[in-house]
Amino acid sequence: MDKKSIAIKQKVISLLSDVNREGISNVIAYLNQSDYFTAHCHHHHRNEGGLAEHSLDVYRKMREMTPKLPDDSCRIVALLHDLCTTRMEGYNEVDSFHHGQRSVELLKVLGFELTEDEWVAISRHMHHVPKENINEYTQLWHTLYLCDKISAREP
Repeated sequence: MDKKSIAIKQKVISLLSDVNREGISNVIAYLNQSDYFTAHCHHHHRNEGGLAEHSLDVYRKMREMTPKLPDDSCRIVALLHDLCTTRMEGYNEVDSFHHGQRSVELLKVLGFELTEDEWVAISRHMHHVPKENINEYTQLWHTLYLCDKISAREP
């Protein structure tokens, strides 16, 4: 790993380590043992380490766009929304059919419970929220969707 990738890894681990929720240590162990820090995204951030770089970028954009959202929820959904693209022996068959759903199922298998808002945001992050349905309940999902799309367009 180059210096940039190491710095991204340290930042992601630091952000997640500050989340006070049961199962977070299992998630961090999975990230370290899987290809999360070396994988690339499918259609953007195709460089080695692009997945972690993209996820950290989404987190930063979420904090800039909506600073009133709970920080722990922003950390969780931004840094873990594309967990579905990671690979690690023993976990590769966890709900391999649907992008966002695989991410939430992996987290469940790892013993990490999401709030309802976080579950919705991650499992549906590829789909926009219709304008008439944006409210307090859908704000986390809406923000993740927007920031994910913005980050995906950047080189």
